[in-house]
Formats: sequence, structure tokens, C-alpha cells
Amino acid sequence: MQAGRKKALLLAVAMFAATAGVALWLAGKLPFMKAPAAASLDGTDADAPGGDAGGDASATPAHRQPGPLSSAQLGAPLVHGAWVTACGASDTMKVVVKLDVKMGRAVKIDVKTDPPDPVVAMCVERAAHDLRWDVSPKTDHVTVRY
Repeated sequence: MQAGRKKALLLAVAMFAATAGVALWLAGKLPFMKAPAAASLDGTDADAPGGDAGGDASATPAHRQPGPLSSAQLGAPLVHGAWVTACGASDTMKVVVKLDVKMGRAVKIDVKTDPPDPVVAMCVERAAHDLRWDVSPKTDHVTVRY
């Protein structure tokens, strides 16, 4: 009977943590889950001077180019994974982020965690939407493992 009670308690704690995370996410109370800035038609942020994304660390002035982004350009906003740990991913959790970038923004994001954690995956996906790249009309794909 003790093992069953431990499992039930562990499940209850996990469900509480997941519910609290989703509630905070929906309320917009987590600082790394801000709504993205308004975008103008050319792919730059309308409210930010010089086309930057409101001054956060991942934002740089938008650079337009006719061709696809280089590997270095695609990886630059993803290199420092502090935003992944800010979402609650432990040091032992494996996180794989696959995304497509078009016009300086992530347009398609797929996040997998091991062990599976939908709250962390949803948080990482939301944070990835806030990242910005140089503006290219080509759609580029990048996969990063944390």
C-alpha cells in the first residue's frame, strides 16, 4: 500500500505543478513569457526603434538579406539556452527544439522533452516565438538539442 500512496502523492504534486505553470503562463506572469511585440509588414517590430524587439537580450536590429540565413545566423538566438532552463527544464532533461524561421521569426516550432513534460515544452515553444533572427524571405530550418 505504501508504494501506491507514494505514486498518488507524486502524481498529485506533478499535476499541481503543471496546473500552476499553465495558470501562470495564461496570466502572463512569467517574465520570459511576454507577448511578442507588434510586427510591421516588413517583419520588424513596429514599436521598437530601429526594428529591434523591445530591447531584450536576443534582439538585434533587423538585417535584411535576399538569401537564406547561415548556420551561424540561425544558431545565434538559440546558442544561450538560459530561456530553456527558465522554463523549468532540469539539467538532466533533454530538450529538442525544431523550428522554421521566415522573415526573422519562428513560424513553426516543435519541442520535445525527455522525460516528457508538457508544461516545459509549452513554455519553451512560447519563448522560442519571442526570438528574432535576421530577416530573410527564405524559410530556414534549425534543430537544437539542449
